[in-house]
Amino acid sequence: MKKATLICSLLILTNIGFSWQVKLIRTISIDERDLLIPSVFAVLEDGNLLFTDLRDQNYQIKVFNKEGKLIRAWGKFGPGPGEFEGAGFLDYQSPYLAVADAGKHRIHVFEKLKNDEFKRIGEFLAWELSSHIKIYDKYVLLSGYIVSPKGEGYVLFMRDFNGKDTKYVLPVENQFGAGAMSEYRRIQGEVAGISARDFLDVYQDTAFFISDVRLRVAMIDLRSMKIEFMGKEPADFRALAMSGKIRAALMDPQSGKEVAEDILTKHSFINGVFADKGIVGVLYVNRDKTINNELFYMPRIQIYDHSGKLLYGQTLAPFFSEERYSPFFYQKDKRHLYLLSTASDASAIKYVIYEFSIEP
Repeated sequence: MKKATLICSLLILTNIGFSWQVKLIRTISIDERDLLIPSVFAVLEDGNLLFTDLRDQNYQIKVFNKEGKLIRAWGKFGPGPGEFEGAGFLDYQSPYLAVADAGKHRIHVFEKLKNDEFKRIGEFLAWELSSHIKIYDKYVLLSGYIVSPKGEGYVLFMRDFNGKDTKYVLPVENQFGAGAMSEYRRIQGEVAGISARDFLDVYQDTAFFISDVRLRVAMIDLRSMKIEFMGKEPADFRALAMSGKIRAALMDPQSGKEVAEDILTKHSFINGVFADKGIVGVLYVNRDKTINNELFYMPRIQIYDHSGKLLYGQTLAPFFSEERYSPFFYQKDKRHLYLLSTASDASAIKYVIYEFSIEP
């Protein structure tokens, strides 16, 4: 009887190892001649890949097929309707596509038609945007600092497709998972100069928001605006907390680059969050893979249920990247996670998408 009880206890304790599986399905090599510096990407229903390219002279949106070959590009550089001056962050939630244009400080909204063609249906100003966007209903959630008419600061807000209605979602003091302004200011002092992005996703009427330097997910009910927090730092997550001395060395032109490299190597950084029925996924990276005496980032994944219970965690081997932020897209209808690796050699930058399935 004691033996049976012990076995049952062990099964409960190790449940996160048996409940879920994250499997590599395939890799897709993107032709480096056609993609210069990708910003983000999305996966369409037919498996084609939609990219914005930061170095493309026309700031076009590019469509690659499932084999990584460029099959279509649309848009051009310019100030007029249908033209871009800096297409960057995007999100696709069928049938809508939202594209952030840094040059125009606008969000362009399109509706997908047949044959991966898109029709413009709206646009609006978004001066405040500093990071990712996500489509919710007929709104776009935007990460960036904004002040409400009441004078309150927010780091997450949303606007309808035509920019006529703005709703304020996450107060600035909650950016790092903090519960008060004093805690927010302390963390901000520890990470200033290194923290650069926030990440978000939406499932039904709940938004999930996380900063790149703290493993704390804010869950916001978009109807009531009620906020809760979840997230548990594992043993290998090394949260950034700079002292005043290190910060001063980081700001020094003579030592700054070396100090920054040391910080990036010694600490962990969030790479994204995604949500689906019953689960919330968090991606984070450590710069701990060595190849030919060079260091690369290796991603880890955590899977929680919606109550905040940790269900699963693993390293996403064999993926690695030389970039701290690896663009990714989570396809909810299939529970597939697409993650873009960047690795340079003497001749070119190599881009490879790793497609994983997430299975209970």
